Amino acid sequence: MKRREFLTRSIQAALAGSSMTATLGHLSLVNAMVPPADDYRALVCVFLFGGNDSYNMVVPSGGLEYEAYADARQSLAVAAEDLVSINPLTTAGTFGFHPSAPELADLFNDNKLAVAANIGALVEPTSRTSFENGNIELPQQLFSHNDQQKYWQSLNTNVAKPTGWAGRMADLLEGSNGETGLSMNVTIAGSNLWQTGSATLPYSIGAGGVQTLKGLNSAASGERERRRADAFNAMLTSSPTSAFGQEFARVQQRSINLADLIADQIADVPPLETQFPDGNPLGGSLSMVARLIAAREALGMKRQTFFVSLGGWDTHSDQLERQPILISRLSQGLHAFSQAMEELGIGNEVTTFTASDFGRTLTSNGDGSDHGWGGHQLIMGGAVNGKEIYGNMPIIEIEGPQDSGRGRIIPTTAIDQMGATLASWFGLGASELNEVFPNLKNFSIQNLGFMR
Repeated sequence: MKRREFLTRSIQAALAGSSMTATLGHLSLVNAMVPPADDYRALVCVFLFGGNDSYNMVVPSGGLEYEAYADARQSLAVAAEDLVSINPLTTAGTFGFHPSAPELADLFNDNKLAVAANIGALVEPTSRTSFENGNIELPQQLFSHNDQQKYWQSLNTNVAKPTGWAGRMADLLEGSNGETGLSMNVTIAGSNLWQTGSATLPYSIGAGGVQTLKGLNSAASGERERRRADAFNAMLTSSPTSAFGQEFARVQQRSINLADLIADQIADVPPLETQFPDGNPLGGSLSMVARLIAAREALGMKRQTFFVSLGGWDTHSDQLERQPILISRLSQGLHAFSQAMEELGIGNEVTTFTASDFGRTLTSNGDGSDHGWGGHQLIMGGAVNGKEIYGNMPIIEIEGPQDSGRGRIIPTTAIDQMGATLASWFGLGASELNEVFPNLKNFSIQNLGFMR
Protein backbone atom coordinates (compact mmCIF):
# COMPACT_ATOMS: atom_id res chain seq x y z
CA MET A 1 0.00 0.00 0.00
CA LYS A 2 1.35 3.44 -0.95
CA ARG A 3 2.10 5.79 1.92
CA ARG A 4 -0.53 8.33 0.85
CA GLU A 5 -3.18 5.60 0.55
CA PHE A 6 -2.31 4.45 4.07
CA LEU A 7 -2.57 8.03 5.34
CA THR A 8 -5.91 8.52 3.61
CA ARG A 9 -7.33 5.37 5.15
CA SER A 10 -5.96 6.36 8.55
CA ILE A 11 -7.70 9.71 8.33
CA GLN A 12 -10.95 8.06 7.26
CA ALA A 13 -10.75 5.71 10.23
CA ALA A 14 -10.14 8.62 12.59
CA LEU A 15 -13.01 10.53 11.07
CA ALA A 16 -15.34 7.58 11.44
CA GLY A 17 -14.86 7.63 15.20
CA SER A 18 -15.37 11.35 15.63
CA SER A 19 -18.67 12.69 16.90
CA MET A 20 -17.98 16.02 15.13
CA THR A 21 -17.51 14.23 11.83
CA ALA A 22 -20.72 12.31 12.37
CA THR A 23 -22.48 15.66 12.63
CA LEU A 24 -20.72 16.87 9.49
CA GLY A 25 -21.71 13.73 7.62
CA HIS A 26 -25.33 14.12 8.68
CA LEU A 27 -25.43 17.73 7.56
CA SER A 28 -23.80 16.83 4.27
CA LEU A 29 -26.24 14.03 3.53
CA VAL A 30 -29.19 16.29 4.18
CA ASN A 31 -28.00 19.45 2.51
CA ALA A 32 -25.22 18.83 0.02
CA MET A 33 -25.68 19.23 -3.70
CA VAL A 34 -23.02 16.78 -4.85
CA PRO A 35 -21.42 18.04 -8.10
CA PRO A 36 -20.73 15.80 -11.11
CA ALA A 37 -17.53 13.77 -11.04
CA ASP A 38 -15.70 16.08 -13.46
CA ASP A 39 -16.87 19.33 -11.82
CA TYR A 40 -14.54 21.52 -9.77
CA ARG A 41 -14.97 25.08 -8.54
CA ALA A 42 -12.94 27.24 -6.19
CA LEU A 43 -13.35 30.71 -4.72
CA VAL A 44 -10.24 32.62 -3.69
CA CYS A 45 -10.73 35.61 -1.38
CA VAL A 46 -7.90 38.16 -1.37
CA PHE A 47 -8.52 40.29 1.71
CA LEU A 48 -6.83 43.71 1.67
CA PHE A 49 -6.46 44.44 5.38
CA GLY A 50 -6.56 48.08 6.42
CA GLY A 51 -9.07 49.50 3.93
CA ASN A 52 -8.08 49.98 0.28
CA ASP A 53 -8.47 53.49 -1.15
CA SER A 54 -10.05 51.98 -4.24
CA TYR A 55 -11.25 55.30 -5.63
CA ASN A 56 -7.62 55.73 -6.65
CA MET A 57 -7.46 52.18 -8.04
CA VAL A 58 -10.28 52.65 -10.58
CA VAL A 59 -10.64 56.28 -11.64
CA PRO A 60 -12.91 58.19 -14.05
CA SER A 61 -10.46 59.43 -16.67
CA GLY A 62 -12.27 61.90 -18.88
CA GLY A 63 -14.08 65.22 -18.98
CA LEU A 64 -16.23 66.49 -16.15
CA GLU A 65 -16.02 63.19 -14.25
CA TYR A 66 -12.25 63.43 -13.92
CA GLU A 67 -12.46 67.11 -12.97
CA ALA A 68 -14.91 66.26 -10.18
CA TYR A 69 -12.62 63.45 -9.01
CA ALA A 70 -9.52 65.70 -9.00
CA ASP A 71 -11.41 68.45 -7.18
CA ALA A 72 -12.55 66.04 -4.46
CA ARG A 73 -9.25 64.22 -4.00
CA GLN A 74 -6.97 67.26 -4.19
CA SER A 75 -3.39 66.18 -3.39
CA LEU A 76 -4.33 62.48 -3.49
CA ALA A 77 -5.58 62.58 -7.10
CA VAL A 78 -3.82 60.46 -9.72
CA ALA A 79 -2.89 62.47 -12.82
CA ALA A 80 -5.20 61.71 -15.75
CA GLU A 81 -2.29 61.16 -18.14
CA ASP A 82 -0.83 58.48 -15.85
CA LEU A 83 -3.94 56.28 -15.70
CA VAL A 84 -3.89 52.96 -17.59
CA SER A 85 -6.92 53.03 -19.86
CA ILE A 86 -9.65 50.40 -19.69
CA ASN A 87 -12.60 50.04 -22.01
CA PRO A 88 -15.77 48.73 -20.32
CA LEU A 89 -18.21 47.13 -22.72
CA THR A 90 -21.32 49.03 -21.68
CA THR A 91 -20.58 51.33 -18.72
CA ALA A 92 -20.87 54.96 -19.75
CA GLY A 93 -17.78 57.13 -19.38
CA THR A 94 -14.06 56.51 -19.57
CA PHE A 95 -11.96 54.97 -16.83
CA GLY A 96 -8.43 53.95 -15.99
CA PHE A 97 -6.55 51.83 -13.50
CA HIS A 98 -3.89 53.24 -11.21
CA PRO A 99 -0.54 53.49 -13.05
CA SER A 100 0.86 50.76 -10.76
CA ALA A 101 -1.73 48.27 -12.06
CA PRO A 102 -1.03 47.69 -15.77
CA GLU A 103 -1.52 43.94 -15.26
CA LEU A 104 -5.03 44.52 -13.88
CA ALA A 105 -5.84 46.71 -16.87
CA ASP A 106 -4.65 43.95 -19.21
CA LEU A 107 -6.80 41.37 -17.42
CA PHE A 108 -9.79 43.71 -17.61
CA ASN A 109 -9.37 44.45 -21.31
CA ASP A 110 -8.88 40.69 -21.97
CA ASN A 111 -12.32 39.94 -20.44
CA LYS A 112 -10.77 38.13 -17.46
CA LEU A 113 -11.53 40.73 -14.80
CA ALA A 114 -14.50 42.86 -13.75
CA VAL A 115 -15.02 45.68 -11.28
CA ALA A 116 -17.81 45.59 -8.69
CA ALA A 117 -18.43 49.28 -8.04
CA ASN A 118 -19.07 50.89 -4.67
CA ILE A 119 -19.57 47.69 -2.65
CA GLY A 120 -19.98 47.99 1.08
CA ALA A 121 -21.56 46.96 4.36
CA LEU A 122 -25.34 47.41 4.09
CA VAL A 123 -28.27 45.80 5.86
CA GLU A 124 -30.75 47.45 3.49
CA PRO A 125 -30.60 50.03 0.68
CA THR A 126 -29.36 53.32 2.11
CA SER A 127 -29.45 56.89 0.80
CA ARG A 128 -27.95 60.04 2.26
CA THR A 129 -31.41 61.15 3.38
CA SER A 130 -32.24 57.89 5.14
CA PHE A 131 -28.77 57.80 6.69
CA GLU A 132 -29.10 61.32 8.08
CA ASN A 133 -32.66 60.68 9.30
CA GLY A 134 -31.57 57.52 11.06
CA ASN A 135 -34.61 55.54 9.91
CA ILE A 136 -32.75 52.56 8.42
CA GLU A 137 -30.84 49.67 9.94
CA LEU A 138 -27.07 49.92 9.63
CA PRO A 139 -24.20 47.51 10.34
CA GLN A 140 -22.70 48.02 13.76
CA GLN A 141 -19.59 50.12 14.26
CA LEU A 142 -19.14 51.51 10.76
CA PHE A 143 -15.59 52.77 10.06
CA SER A 144 -14.02 50.45 12.68
CA HIS A 145 -11.32 48.13 11.30
CA ASN A 146 -12.05 45.06 13.44
CA ASP A 147 -15.82 45.38 13.27
CA GLN A 148 -15.94 45.92 9.51
CA GLN A 149 -13.49 43.12 8.79
CA LYS A 150 -15.78 40.81 10.74
CA TYR A 151 -18.87 42.20 9.03
CA TRP A 152 -17.40 41.67 5.54
CA GLN A 153 -16.66 38.06 6.43
CA SER A 154 -19.85 37.27 8.35
CA LEU A 155 -22.62 39.70 7.29
CA ASN A 156 -24.31 39.01 10.62
CA THR A 157 -22.17 39.94 13.61
CA ASN A 158 -25.06 40.88 15.92
CA VAL A 159 -25.25 37.33 17.31
CA ALA A 160 -23.52 35.53 20.16
CA LYS A 161 -21.40 33.30 17.90
CA PRO A 162 -21.15 34.65 14.34
CA THR A 163 -20.16 32.46 11.43
CA GLY A 164 -18.74 33.40 8.03
CA TRP A 165 -20.50 33.13 4.71
CA ALA A 166 -17.87 30.76 3.28
CA GLY A 167 -18.24 28.69 6.44
CA ARG A 168 -22.00 28.55 5.97
CA MET A 169 -21.50 27.50 2.36
CA ALA A 170 -19.16 24.73 3.47
CA ASP A 171 -21.71 23.52 6.05
CA LEU A 172 -24.11 23.00 3.15
CA LEU A 173 -21.67 21.61 0.58
CA GLU A 174 -19.02 19.72 2.54
CA GLY A 175 -20.36 16.40 1.25
CA SER A 176 -19.27 17.45 -2.25
CA ASN A 177 -15.67 16.47 -1.47
CA GLY A 178 -13.90 13.19 -0.85
CA GLU A 179 -12.97 11.58 2.44
CA THR A 180 -9.37 12.69 2.96
CA GLY A 181 -10.51 14.85 5.87
CA LEU A 182 -9.31 18.12 4.32
CA SER A 183 -11.74 20.95 4.96
CA MET A 184 -13.42 22.60 1.99
CA ASN A 185 -12.02 25.88 3.34
CA VAL A 186 -8.26 26.41 3.34
CA THR A 187 -6.52 29.52 4.66
CA ILE A 188 -3.04 30.78 3.86
CA ALA A 189 -3.60 33.75 6.20
CA GLY A 190 -4.38 32.15 9.55
CA SER A 191 -7.70 31.92 11.34
CA ASN A 192 -10.54 33.97 9.93
CA LEU A 193 -14.27 34.35 10.38
CA TRP A 194 -15.12 34.11 6.66
CA GLN A 195 -14.36 30.38 6.50
CA THR A 196 -15.75 29.43 9.92
CA GLY A 197 -19.15 27.73 9.96
CA SER A 198 -21.30 26.01 12.54
CA ALA A 199 -19.73 22.65 11.73
CA THR A 200 -16.77 23.75 9.58
CA LEU A 201 -13.36 25.16 10.39
CA PRO A 202 -10.70 26.22 7.87
CA TYR A 203 -7.54 24.18 7.43
CA SER A 204 -4.51 26.43 7.90
CA ILE A 205 -1.35 26.13 5.83
CA GLY A 206 1.55 28.54 5.40
CA ALA A 207 2.79 30.07 2.16
CA GLY A 208 5.81 27.80 2.50
CA GLY A 209 3.82 24.61 3.03
CA VAL A 210 2.32 22.44 5.75
CA GLN A 211 3.40 22.96 9.34
CA THR A 212 4.38 19.57 10.79
CA LEU A 213 5.52 18.44 14.23
CA LYS A 214 9.24 18.83 14.78
CA GLY A 215 11.48 16.49 16.71
CA LEU A 216 9.07 13.55 16.54
CA ASN A 217 10.40 11.47 13.66
CA SER A 218 10.37 7.73 14.38
CA ALA A 219 12.86 7.22 11.56
CA ALA A 220 15.32 9.87 12.77
CA SER A 221 19.00 9.01 13.01
CA GLY A 222 19.24 10.14 16.62
CA GLU A 223 18.09 7.69 19.28
CA ARG A 224 16.75 10.45 21.51
CA GLU A 225 14.33 11.72 18.85
CA ARG A 226 13.22 8.17 17.99
CA ARG A 227 12.44 7.48 21.66
CA ARG A 228 10.56 10.77 21.94
CA ALA A 229 8.52 9.94 18.83
CA ASP A 230 7.77 6.44 20.09
CA ALA A 231 6.59 7.83 23.45
CA PHE A 232 4.35 10.39 21.73
CA ASN A 233 2.83 7.76 19.42
CA ALA A 234 2.27 5.46 22.40
CA MET A 235 0.26 8.20 24.12
CA LEU A 236 -1.95 8.59 21.03
CA THR A 237 -2.61 4.87 20.76
CA SER A 238 -3.01 4.05 24.46
CA SER A 239 -6.84 4.20 24.39
CA PRO A 240 -7.48 6.84 27.07
CA THR A 241 -10.42 6.08 29.31
CA SER A 242 -11.96 9.55 29.25
CA ALA A 243 -14.03 10.81 26.33
CA PHE A 244 -11.91 13.97 26.27
CA GLY A 245 -8.70 11.97 26.06
CA GLN A 246 -10.05 9.76 23.29
CA GLU A 247 -11.19 12.74 21.23
CA PHE A 248 -7.88 14.55 21.81
CA ALA A 249 -5.94 11.51 20.60
CA ARG A 250 -8.15 11.18 17.52
CA VAL A 251 -7.75 14.86 16.62
CA GLN A 252 -3.98 14.74 17.11
CA GLN A 253 -3.58 11.62 14.98
CA ARG A 254 -5.90 12.92 12.28
CA SER A 255 -3.98 16.20 12.13
CA ILE A 256 -0.64 14.45 11.83
CA ASN A 257 -1.85 12.11 9.09
CA LEU A 258 -3.56 14.92 7.17
CA ALA A 259 -0.47 17.13 7.33
CA ASP A 260 1.68 14.28 6.02
CA LEU A 261 -0.80 13.53 3.25
CA ILE A 262 -1.05 17.14 2.07
CA ALA A 263 2.72 17.60 2.24
CA ASP A 264 3.17 14.49 0.07
CA GLN A 265 0.62 15.67 -2.49
CA ILE A 266 2.12 19.16 -2.72
CA ALA A 267 5.57 17.64 -3.18
CA ASP A 268 4.24 15.55 -6.08
CA VAL A 269 2.88 18.59 -7.96
CA PRO A 270 5.12 19.36 -10.97
CA PRO A 271 6.62 22.89 -10.82
CA LEU A 272 4.58 25.49 -12.64
CA GLU A 273 6.11 27.43 -15.49
CA THR A 274 4.29 30.52 -14.24
CA GLN A 275 6.63 32.73 -12.24
CA PHE A 276 5.11 34.41 -9.20
CA PRO A 277 6.66 37.78 -8.29
CA ASP A 278 9.62 37.60 -5.89
CA GLY A 279 9.43 39.58 -2.68
CA ASN A 280 5.66 39.82 -2.99
CA PRO A 281 3.85 38.27 0.01
CA LEU A 282 0.61 37.98 -1.94
CA GLY A 283 2.42 36.22 -4.76
CA GLY A 284 3.85 33.69 -2.30
CA SER A 285 0.43 32.94 -0.84
CA LEU A 286 -1.22 32.61 -4.24
CA SER A 287 1.59 30.32 -5.38
CA MET A 288 0.70 27.93 -2.54
CA VAL A 289 -3.00 28.15 -3.48
CA ALA A 290 -2.05 27.20 -7.05
CA ARG A 291 -0.11 24.15 -5.79
CA LEU A 292 -3.03 23.03 -3.64
CA ILE A 293 -5.43 23.43 -6.56
CA ALA A 294 -3.06 21.41 -8.72
CA ALA A 295 -3.38 18.59 -6.14
CA ARG A 296 -7.19 18.81 -6.03
CA GLU A 297 -7.89 15.46 -7.68
CA ALA A 298 -5.46 13.53 -5.49
CA LEU A 299 -7.04 15.17 -2.43
CA GLY A 300 -10.59 14.40 -3.65
CA MET A 301 -11.71 18.04 -3.76
CA LYS A 302 -14.66 19.27 -5.85
CA ARG A 303 -15.43 22.49 -4.00
CA GLN A 304 -12.87 24.69 -2.24
CA THR A 305 -12.47 28.19 -0.85
CA PHE A 306 -9.11 29.82 -0.14
CA PHE A 307 -8.36 32.83 2.05
CA VAL A 308 -5.24 34.91 1.43
CA SER A 309 -4.41 38.42 2.51
CA LEU A 310 -2.28 41.47 1.84
CA GLY A 311 -1.95 44.01 4.63
CA GLY A 312 -0.83 47.61 4.86
CA TRP A 313 -3.80 49.41 3.27
CA ASP A 314 -4.52 51.70 6.23
CA THR A 315 -3.00 54.69 4.45
CA HIS A 316 -3.60 57.54 6.90
CA SER A 317 -0.11 58.77 6.01
CA ASP A 318 2.35 58.52 3.14
CA GLN A 319 -0.42 57.31 0.85
CA LEU A 320 1.22 58.58 -2.32
CA GLU A 321 4.32 56.52 -1.51
CA ARG A 322 2.70 53.44 0.02
CA GLN A 323 -0.34 52.81 -2.13
CA PRO A 324 1.54 52.40 -5.45
CA ILE A 325 3.62 49.62 -3.88
CA LEU A 326 0.52 47.87 -2.54
CA ILE A 327 -1.42 48.17 -5.79
CA SER A 328 1.59 46.85 -7.72
CA ARG A 329 1.78 43.80 -5.44
CA LEU A 330 -1.93 43.18 -5.90
CA SER A 331 -1.75 43.63 -9.66
CA GLN A 332 1.29 41.42 -10.19
CA GLY A 333 0.06 38.74 -7.79
CA LEU A 334 -3.38 38.45 -9.38
CA HIS A 335 -1.91 38.42 -12.88
CA ALA A 336 0.49 35.59 -12.02
CA PHE A 337 -2.30 33.61 -10.39
CA SER A 338 -4.49 34.04 -13.48
CA GLN A 339 -1.63 32.72 -15.63
CA ALA A 340 -1.15 29.76 -13.27
CA MET A 341 -4.82 28.80 -13.49
CA GLU A 342 -4.65 28.97 -17.28
CA GLU A 343 -1.52 26.79 -17.21
CA LEU A 344 -3.38 24.22 -15.10
CA GLY A 345 -6.25 24.33 -17.60
CA ILE A 346 -8.84 25.38 -15.02
CA GLY A 347 -9.14 29.11 -15.58
CA ASN A 348 -12.93 28.75 -15.85
CA GLU A 349 -13.17 26.81 -12.58
CA VAL A 350 -11.42 29.26 -10.25
CA THR A 351 -12.79 32.71 -9.37
CA THR A 352 -10.75 35.20 -7.36
CA PHE A 353 -12.15 38.31 -5.71
CA THR A 354 -10.94 41.09 -3.44
CA ALA A 355 -12.42 42.30 -0.18
CA SER A 356 -11.36 44.98 2.27
CA ASP A 357 -12.41 46.52 5.58
CA PHE A 358 -14.01 49.50 3.83
CA GLY A 359 -13.22 52.22 1.31
CA ARG A 360 -11.60 55.46 2.37
CA THR A 361 -12.57 59.11 2.51
CA LEU A 362 -12.50 61.20 -0.64
CA THR A 363 -11.01 63.98 1.44
CA SER A 364 -7.31 64.13 2.24
CA ASN A 365 -6.06 64.50 5.79
CA GLY A 366 -2.97 66.17 4.37
CA ASP A 367 -0.92 63.01 3.90
CA GLY A 368 -3.45 60.28 3.26
CA SER A 369 -7.10 59.29 3.58
CA ASP A 370 -9.16 58.12 6.53
CA HIS A 371 -11.69 55.37 7.17
CA GLY A 372 -14.56 55.41 4.68
CA TRP A 373 -17.42 53.14 3.68
CA GLY A 374 -18.09 51.98 0.11
CA GLY A 375 -15.32 50.94 -2.29
CA HIS A 376 -14.59 49.04 -5.49
CA GLN A 377 -13.75 45.32 -5.57
CA LEU A 378 -12.26 43.10 -8.29
CA ILE A 379 -13.51 39.74 -9.59
CA MET A 380 -11.15 37.66 -11.75
CA GLY A 381 -11.41 34.36 -13.63
CA GLY A 382 -12.41 32.64 -16.83
CA ALA A 383 -16.04 32.33 -15.69
CA VAL A 384 -16.27 36.09 -15.05
CA ASN A 385 -18.15 38.28 -17.51
CA GLY A 386 -15.18 40.59 -17.66
CA LYS A 387 -14.37 43.94 -19.23
CA GLU A 388 -17.27 45.48 -17.36
CA ILE A 389 -18.11 47.55 -14.29
CA TYR A 390 -21.04 46.17 -12.28
CA GLY A 391 -23.23 48.16 -9.95
CA ASN A 392 -23.19 51.95 -9.90
CA MET A 393 -20.09 54.09 -10.06
CA PRO A 394 -20.46 56.69 -7.31
CA ILE A 395 -20.61 60.43 -7.75
CA ILE A 396 -17.16 61.58 -6.62
CA GLU A 397 -18.19 64.77 -4.88
CA ILE A 398 -17.63 66.13 -1.39
CA GLU A 399 -21.04 66.80 0.22
CA GLY A 400 -22.59 65.17 -2.84
CA PRO A 401 -25.70 62.96 -2.86
CA GLN A 402 -23.73 59.85 -1.77
CA ASP A 403 -21.49 61.49 0.84
CA SER A 404 -22.40 60.42 4.38
CA GLY A 405 -19.97 62.99 5.75
CA ARG A 406 -16.24 63.74 5.41
CA GLY A 407 -16.25 62.20 1.94
CA ARG A 408 -17.36 58.76 3.12
CA ILE A 409 -19.26 57.39 0.14
CA ILE A 410 -22.45 55.41 0.92
CA PRO A 411 -22.35 52.02 -0.82
CA THR A 412 -24.87 51.41 -3.58
CA THR A 413 -24.38 47.63 -3.65
CA ALA A 414 -24.28 45.31 -0.63
CA ILE A 415 -21.66 42.71 0.17
CA ASP A 416 -24.55 40.21 0.31
CA GLN A 417 -25.31 40.88 -3.38
CA MET A 418 -21.71 40.37 -4.44
CA GLY A 419 -21.35 37.26 -2.27
CA ALA A 420 -24.61 35.73 -3.48
CA THR A 421 -23.51 36.15 -7.10
CA LEU A 422 -20.31 34.25 -6.32
CA ALA A 423 -22.16 31.61 -4.28
CA SER A 424 -24.66 30.93 -7.08
CA TRP A 425 -21.77 30.13 -9.41
CA PHE A 426 -20.18 28.04 -6.65
CA GLY A 427 -23.26 25.81 -6.50
CA LEU A 428 -25.78 27.14 -4.00
CA GLY A 429 -29.47 27.08 -4.88
CA ALA A 430 -31.85 30.00 -4.54
CA SER A 431 -33.27 28.83 -1.20
CA GLU A 432 -29.81 28.39 0.29
CA LEU A 433 -28.68 31.87 -0.71
CA ASN A 434 -31.03 33.47 1.79
CA GLU A 435 -29.73 31.13 4.47
CA VAL A 436 -26.11 32.07 3.78
CA PHE A 437 -26.68 35.79 3.07
CA PRO A 438 -28.99 37.15 5.78
CA ASN A 439 -29.57 40.60 4.22
CA LEU A 440 -30.07 39.47 0.64
CA LYS A 441 -33.87 39.55 0.90
CA ASN A 442 -33.72 43.32 1.44
CA PHE A 443 -32.34 43.98 -2.05
CA SER A 444 -34.30 43.71 -5.29
CA ILE A 445 -31.25 42.66 -7.33
CA GLN A 446 -29.79 39.47 -5.89
CA ASN A 447 -27.43 38.53 -8.73
CA LEU A 448 -25.14 41.21 -10.13
CA GLY A 449 -24.53 39.26 -13.35
CA PHE A 450 -20.74 39.20 -13.34
CA MET A 451 -20.57 35.36 -13.42
CA ARG A 452 -21.40 33.16 -16.39
